[in-house]
Amino acid sequence: MFDISFDYFFWVVALGTMALGFASGIIGTTIVLEGQSQLGDAIGHSVYPGVIIAFMLFQTRNSLVLLLGAIVVGYIAYVLINWIHKYSHFAYESVLALVLSSFFSLGLMLYRIVQTNPKFQSVNFSGLDNYIMGQAAFLTQFDVNVILIVAVIIALIFWLYYPKIKIYLFDKTFAETIAINTKFINYILLTLSLLAIVIGLQAVGTKLISSMLVAPVVGAMQWTNNYPKTIFLSGFFGLFAGFMGTLLSTNISDLATGPTIVVVLSGIALVSVFIGPKGLLGSYVLRKRGVVS
Repeated sequence: MFDISFDYFFWVVALGTMALGFASGIIGTTIVLEGQSQLGDAIGHSVYPGVIIAFMLFQTRNSLVLLLGAIVVGYIAYVLINWIHKYSHFAYESVLALVLSSFFSLGLMLYRIVQTNPKFQSVNFSGLDNYIMGQAAFLTQFDVNVILIVAVIIALIFWLYYPKIKIYLFDKTFAETIAINTKFINYILLTLSLLAIVIGLQAVGTKLISSMLVAPVVGAMQWTNNYPKTIFLSGFFGLFAGFMGTLLSTNISDLATGPTIVVVLSGIALVSVFIGPKGLLGSYVLRKRGVVS
């Protein structure tokens, strides 16, 4: 299992999934703290038609082109969610479910058109369905390069705006009083979340990408109340899960890489919920000691 030192294929995939896990863990802290975990799931599903539309327009499977299409449609989905919520009486969760199912169904319908329309038969469309469930085992060097570059961009922008992001997350009213443009910060966070989502489509797919954003944060928050430490732990958990998921799926037959990564992440989160200082066991010990009621 551990004879991977010179396995080029393993390290190509592992670098991609580790970078994805790290970037998702970092930006996931903002999603969880804002209580927008369901929004991440909705956007994750909603970007799939963007992949298919980009393929139909440019008739190429270039991952960069397809991911740009996903970003555009992701923005459209976000604007539509907020517009419907603002001008209707529906609950926010209902709007998310409506947009999620509508956009994802549109993507499936468009993919069927690609499969059956003679116009697209001369173009290799195989692999477009991998964006649904993910297929990390088929990541190419180019795909991994895109993931690495985007992950670095996410980390750099997050670091650049970190002081304002921190104030925005914990006290929006105070942020506005000290002239922080909260709408701009909101769109910065949306953009970073979208970038994390779209680079994860090939690895874990639209159905599992929200877990990459939420699970490492849930685990990290069981160990500390300190936000910088939460960011570090969440990024580390995502990175570690990317490595372990790739390692296990490479060496155990019939294991898909994306789901294995999510299972590892979920395991980390569950263990943290039980044994972390802020988790069930930690809270129980504090209650027994009379520290908390």
